[in-house]
Amino acid sequence: MRLLSIAVTLLALAACAAPRAARVLTPAQRDAAAGALVIRDGTTAERIDLDEAARRAARADVVLLGEYHDNPDAHAVQQALYARLLAREPRTALCLEMLERHEQPIVDAWVRGELTTDQLIDRTGSRTWSGQPNSWLAFYQPCLDLAREHGAAIVAANAPRQYVSRANREGYDGLLALPADERALFDLPIAPDVGAYRHRLAELMQEMRGSDAAVPDDQVDRMLRSQRVWDATMGASVARALDSSPRAVLLVGCFHSDFLGGTALELLARRPGTSVFVVAITRDGTEGLAAVDRGRGDVVVQVGDGLGLD
Repeated sequence: MRLLSIAVTLLALAACAAPRAARVLTPAQRDAAAGALVIRDGTTAERIDLDEAARRAARADVVLLGEYHDNPDAHAVQQALYARLLAREPRTALCLEMLERHEQPIVDAWVRGELTTDQLIDRTGSRTWSGQPNSWLAFYQPCLDLAREHGAAIVAANAPRQYVSRANREGYDGLLALPADERALFDLPIAPDVGAYRHRLAELMQEMRGSDAAVPDDQVDRMLRSQRVWDATMGASVARALDSSPRAVLLVGCFHSDFLGGTALELLARRPGTSVFVVAITRDGTEGLAAVDRGRGDVVVQVGDGLGLD
């Protein structure tokens, strides 16, 4: 069975009717949409604007731009913040959960102008990555275009699904036995303590199950192994990006980044002392911040269902 990332399964909890085609925004529309959202300090709940959020993010080595994959508001914020970070530092690398390491040669060929954007999308199978018609062009391609225009590195940061699935089924021993060329396509976890992350995962799995009964430990552990291969690979990819870029951003599903989640833990295990800034999102419209959203990120963006962008 093909595994879905926890970031994707979050969307199923708020599943709606047949998806509509995502709309590509102009820079002015993007900034207007992002600027209209409520952005708050993740600790104090003080309201700040988009430019202040960008100023704070620019102090960090790594910015984790969390998202619900199908939410246009979240993507408008990502695009607006990345544009502002590039204006401050044009070499800000763009790392993406949505692209897997074996797809890096395709990305590099597109950067060199050897492939069209349509060829990039088709060869990576990304056109409806977020489950909506046109979603790659609307949600992710604008950031790739910005990176290429500024000469910033673009990193296919994630592990191929076949290895994530194998970790779920068999554990890590089988992955360790693979030849070097395959081992280069993923990393295994090294973060020493992910207890809080596991607890969040167990709660989410129970919520998805729709039952008060706790999910069996072995099922949580299997899913955690998958999550941690994703996290380890993305964390390592970002750490390597910092070897040649002064700053990196990662577009990533919010479960991986919220509350300094698994991806941040794997990054910090590999590159201690790296400063990490988390942009989190919530659909909760509470005045201020709901208790559950306190500490979710350095800033928390209160998004809607994105209908205003369709």
